[in-house]
Amino acid sequence: MVLVTACDGATSEQEPRAGESVDLAGSLAGYNLLLITIDTLRADRLGSFGHPDPGQSPRIDALAASGTRFLEASAPRGLTWPSLATVLTGQYPSSHGLIQNGYSFADDQRTLPHRLQDAGYQTAAVLSNMCQANHRGWDLLECAGGVDARVERKALAWIDQLDPQRPFFLWAHYFGAHGPYYNGGDRAARIDPGYEGVVEAKKHVLNRIMTDQIPLDAADQRHLDALYDAAVQGTDELVGRLLDGLASRGALERTAIVLLADHGEDLYDHHGYIYHACSPYQSGLHVPLLFVLPPALGLAAPTGGAVAQPVELTDVLPTLASLFALPLEGECIDGTSLVPYLERPERGGEGKAALSEYGSERIATVRQGRWKLIVNPDEHRPICLPGAPEDLYPIAATELYDLVEDPAELNDLSGEQPSQVRRLTRLLAEREAAKCGGDGGVQELPEELRRELEALGYVN
Repeated sequence: MVLVTACDGATSEQEPRAGESVDLAGSLAGYNLLLITIDTLRADRLGSFGHPDPGQSPRIDALAASGTRFLEASAPRGLTWPSLATVLTGQYPSSHGLIQNGYSFADDQRTLPHRLQDAGYQTAAVLSNMCQANHRGWDLLECAGGVDARVERKALAWIDQLDPQRPFFLWAHYFGAHGPYYNGGDRAARIDPGYEGVVEAKKHVLNRIMTDQIPLDAADQRHLDALYDAAVQGTDELVGRLLDGLASRGALERTAIVLLADHGEDLYDHHGYIYHACSPYQSGLHVPLLFVLPPALGLAAPTGGAVAQPVELTDVLPTLASLFALPLEGECIDGTSLVPYLERPERGGEGKAALSEYGSERIATVRQGRWKLIVNPDEHRPICLPGAPEDLYPIAATELYDLVEDPAELNDLSGEQPSQVRRLTRLLAEREAAKCGGDGGVQELPEELRRELEALGYVN
C-alpha cells in the first residue's frame, strides 16, 4: 500500500496494481530523515553484506532487513572528510573541494542540510569526526570528540526539545571501526582467545607494525581481524541504542533512515598496510549503503531488497532530493538518483561506472561490472603515516583486477588484458570530463587542526 500526499498535506491510500511499479519520487516530503554514517566500516564486515558470523552486526542487519541494501557501493576516496562531503553534496571531492581531511566547505556551498532547512526542517549533526569543516545549514552542530557514546546522548537530547509540528533531519556520525579500534572493548579477546602476539588495539603499536614493516603471521592477522570485528560489534551496539532511543520517543514511525560508511580499512590486505587513507583497493573503497523507508509510508515493499549493481556515494544526495522533493534544477550534481532501485531492487542492467580520486595526486580508479582499473600515471608513492618508509605503499602505473575471480585484488591482469585496460581508461577519461569541476586546490590548515589530524595518523 502506498500513501500519496496531496498538495494540502492530506494522505490517501492507494493499492498498486499487479505489475505496476511503485512511484517513490516526492513520497517522503515532510517525513523525518536520519543519516547514520560510520567511520572506517568495510562492507564485508557486516552480516547483511557478507560477514559469516550471524552475531557480528545484529542491529544493523535487522535495519537492513527492513530496507534496501546496495551491495556494491563505492566511496569516492578512502578518507573521511572527502567522502562525507560527497554524501552532503552529491559531488566528487575534486568538485566540492574537500580533497583532504581538514579542508572546509566554501561559505556558499549548498549541502543537504541547507536544502532541508529550506523545506522547513529542523537540522542537527552530532559528529565524532569532521567537526571543523565549516559546516553550514545546521540548527545544531555537536562534536562528540571521537567518543561514540556521546553521539546517542547528544542526539536524543536534541530530539527531546524539537517542535513536533516540524520534521527533522538528524545526522549521527560514529568514529566506528576506526583504528586503533577502541569501540571493541574486550570483545576481541572473546573472538580470538589466548592470543599473545604483537598486535594490540593501540595506535603506536599498529603504527610501528607499518613504519618498521613488521611482518604479521596468520595468527597475528587473525587477531587484527578480531580487533576490527570487535570494533564493528561495539559500533553496531551503539547504533542500536540510538535507534532504540528514537523508537521509545515515537520518532521512527515517520523517519527514513540512510546508513553508510565513509570508507573501509585495508587490514593488511595490501602492502602490509592496516589503515585506509592510502588505499585505492576495494578494502578501502567498498562501503555499506542502505535505505529504510518510514513505516508510516505504508509501503509493504521494497523491504529487504538487495541491489547488486555498482553505485556511488555521490548518488546519496540526488536520491534524497528525489524522495524528499528537494529542487536541484540548474545545479551540477555528479551523482544519479537511486530511486529506480528503491522502487524495484531487482531491476537488471550492469549499473554505472564507479570512480575514486586521490586528493591532488593523479591516482584514480574506475570500476564497471566485474572489472576494476587503477591508474597512477606519475607512479606516485603516497606517504601513508608519519615515519613510514617511502616505499610502504607502491601503486603501479596501471593495475587491472577481475573482482569476480579476484575480489581481494591480488592478481594484476593489466599485462594480460590490454583491451580491458584501454576500454576502462577511455571510460575513466569520459567520466572525468563529465565531472562538475571546481576548486580542488590546496587549502591551508590551522595548526591546531593539523596536529589533531596527525594525532589520528593522517598525513596531508
